[in-house]
Amino acid sequence: MRWLLYLLLGVSSVSSGYDKTPSPNFSPTDVVDIVLGGMANNDSPTPDAGLQQAFQFASPSNKRATGPFWHFKAIVEQPEYAPLINHTSRTLGEPKLTGNNAATVPLVVVGTNGEVAGYLWSLSRQIGGDHVGSWMTDSVIRVPLGPKLNAL
Repeated sequence: MRWLLYLLLGVSSVSSGYDKTPSPNFSPTDVVDIVLGGMANNDSPTPDAGLQQAFQFASPSNKRATGPFWHFKAIVEQPEYAPLINHTSRTLGEPKLTGNNAATVPLVVVGTNGEVAGYLWSLSRQIGGDHVGSWMTDSVIRVPLGPKLNAL
């Protein structure tokens, strides 16, 4: 009986790992960490669960630019963003507030093939719509790291 309880608790924690939604309680760094946490284990607990988590945190303007989920997925699977999917490690830099409702977070990831890639994550705090007060992703831009891998 005890093993059944552990099994149920384990399944419950796995299934809730990628079901976070935007909330005013999350900082810009929290949002990037939530999204990257999902993308690091993209196909767990279900195929593309990590990309679906990322799409949850895409701002309305981001979704207007990337279209529906299937198109968002196709963009993220391109070589420019592919290191984010199932990355083996990540380092987030210090967030920078670029206005009352805008922030950037630099980061470096190591992809599954060992590729080191840098990105600048841009977020905005929503001032209207379904997620008022929540930080959401506006864009993610790949940036060159340079020979010392510390351009960010």
